[in-house]
Parts: sequence; structure tokens; C-alpha cells
Amino acid sequence: MSNESPLTLHKKAAGKMITTKVPIVSVGATISDVKKLLLKNTKQYDTINYIYVVNKKGKFVGVFSVKELFAHTKTAKIAQIMKRDPIGVRYNTHREKAAELALKSNIKAVPVVNKTGLFLGVIENDDIMEILYEEMQEDIFHSAGVTKHKSKESVLALPLKISLKNRIPWLIIGLFGGLLASKIVGHFEETIAKNLILATFIPLIVYMADATKIQMEAFMIRELSVNSQMKFSKYFFKQLSVVFLLAIIISTILMGMSAVLHQDLQISMILGIGLFCAMMSSLFSGMFVPFFFSKINIDPANASGPIATIFQDIFSIIIYFVVATALL
Repeated sequence: MSNESPLTLHKKAAGKMITTKVPIVSVGATISDVKKLLLKNTKQYDTINYIYVVNKKGKFVGVFSVKELFAHTKTAKIAQIMKRDPIGVRYNTHREKAAELALKSNIKAVPVVNKTGLFLGVIENDDIMEILYEEMQEDIFHSAGVTKHKSKESVLALPLKISLKNRIPWLIIGLFGGLLASKIVGHFEETIAKNLILATFIPLIVYMADATKIQMEAFMIRELSVNSQMKFSKYFFKQLSVVFLLAIIISTILMGMSAVLHQDLQISMILGIGLFCAMMSSLFSGMFVPFFFSKINIDPANASGPIATIFQDIFSIIIYFVVATALL
């Protein structure tokens, strides 16, 4: 495989999940040669969706679908029909990135090579689906602050001490965040006293900003996982334009509905502007927080969920009451 033994690979490395039982042909073979190979060895293969092409040194140089066998004459050269510069991953690539690559490129199996380009095998379709399922479960638990969840281990089998240890730190952070938010609301007691109806809209403002943040955070974490070369500035301005339009639409709807229900233009203005600003602030919690954690090598799916939610709730409350204080 290279100087590094498969046994020393990380347990979630792509090289740990490969099968070598796939059709491999030389670059000089013909369609007739490939058909004979398949007829002779079909039962030995784990998958035959693709035929993998290597050169004399064993380097991965091309790939073509088994469908191509019926679209060309028997004498056609493989070198003429194969797809050059094929998609593949290194043996030490994280398996989640390999699975994401399969989805992004719409391929049923992911070729794996070593650092010199030698073909090692493929991660087949069933394993790709299993990886995606396990990683999805892990991300869900990370978002909830459960940092050491094992997707195949029953929650009922976990000792009480471990369950508490995994969950309580993030809940304590959330508790202090909630106390801080309530303290902030207390500072705007005079503003609330002028118009009690403002207090009834706090959950709505907080929820809409959080919902926008969660959407953006999910996209950001996914992008970070599949695109290590992502240009943050370009991605930020793309999201900025989307969130700006969303905030305009949603806040305008809220202003209109409030004006009809409460017959108070001032309250409608406060709600509309407050919601618009709160949703725009989600750009920070939804993008900068996960990006920051990824840069300091902390899994953003683990930490950014609870931390970003605390930040966003506090931002939303402050923004809402600052707007209300300014307009009342």
C-alpha cells in the first residue's frame, strides 16, 4: 500500500473499507479481453459496476462503465473509451469524505489509491451507504452535544455515568446562556413596560433567527466536510445574498400580518426591522462559528451546534430590544 501499513491507518480511513475483488484491466486491453475476463471471474467480484484500468506499473489511469462493453465493437481499445483522470481518493482519506465524493460525483463505487497512484481497490456502494448512515447519526448526536456517541451502541447499554458525562457539559453551557439571555431581557424592562405586546414576540424572533442559523450551519458544515479548499469569502457573500432576501421576505410578511392583527404601525415596524436584523445576525453564528472551530481542528458538528445557538439567542434578544428602544 505504501510505507504505511493498513494496520496503522485511522479506523475511519478509506483504506480500511476497500475491496480488491473488482475487474481490473490493463490500458492496452480490448473490449473482447474485458468480456472474457468478466465471463471467467464474475462470481469472484464483489461489484462490477465499473471496470478499472491500470498501466504497466499498476497506477490507476482510467475507468469505464460495464455498459460501455455493449456500445463498442470487440476490437475497440480500452484506452479509447475509458474516462481519463478518474475520480478517486487516497487510502488515508477520511471515509466520510470518500462517501460524500460518491454522492457529489454520482458514482456507485469510490476508487482508492496510495500516495504514488497505485490502484488499491474500491469502496463499494453498500459500504458508502453504511458510512453515510453512521456519519449522519454521529453528526446528529454531535449537534446535541453528545460527543462520544457510538452509532452501533444502544443508548440503553451505556452506563449512567457515561451518559451524564457526555451530555451535561453542553447543557450547563446552555443553562448559563439562558440565564444570560434572561438577564439581558431584564435590562430592557422599561421598553417592555411601554408596550407589553413586545414580550409576546420574543419566541418568534428568536425562533426565526435560530431556524435561519441552523439551515446555514448545516450547509456550512457539509461544505467544510466535502471541500477542504473552500473559499470562505466567496461562500460568505453567496450566503449573504440568500439570507438578505430571506430576511426581507419574512420580515415583510411579519410586518403585514402584525399591522392587520394589531392595528399598530409602530409595533409592526419594530417587529419587521427586529426580525430582519436578527436573521441577518445569523450569518455570524451560522457561518463564522463552525468555520472558526474547523480552523482550530475542533469538529464543527460537535461544538458549533450548542455554542452557536447560545450566541444567536443572545444576539436576537439584544437586537430586538435595541430596535424597540430606538423606535418607541
